[in-house]
Amino acid sequence: MRKSKLLSITIIMLLIVVLQSTLFNKLPGRFVFPDFTLVILVFFSNGRGRMEGQISGFLTGLAEDFLSLSPPGFNSFIKTSVGFIYGSFRGKIFIDPIFFPVIMVMAATLLKAFCALLISALFIKPEAGPAVFTSRFAIELVENCIAAPFIFALMKTFKFYSAEDRGF
Repeated sequence: MRKSKLLSITIIMLLIVVLQSTLFNKLPGRFVFPDFTLVILVFFSNGRGRMEGQISGFLTGLAEDFLSLSPPGFNSFIKTSVGFIYGSFRGKIFIDPIFFPVIMVMAATLLKAFCALLISALFIKPEAGPAVFTSRFAIELVENCIAAPFIFALMKTFKFYSAEDRGF
């Protein structure tokens, strides 16, 4: 039962990665879209635990690496780290419908930016690093926070974890 839920959420996240990398980039203008895979990864990791969060984060990050111009392993490391950290909170915090999803996703977006800066500073030329702490990043942060309660509510309706999965 556990493997089928992991497989289904990973497939959903991979489809969203493909949509974000292809369809969303073809829209006119310079729109900034929320990182839906990050929001789903935070929800899934918190509900299912470290190992499943790491696996889905790694596979999603690998797909992002493949579909983008980032160096191999860049997004994989970031998403695996997020999956591990938020999987560590499994069963330790109560998630209300609005406040905690916003706080958790805000922290995950900031963690993603910090990891991107760190990886760029250590392994890539500093001038080729990501534009973190810019207006586009601020817009993505706000959009992620706004989308978080809605995505968490939507994901709860699919019942990707049960009471016994949560340790109750």
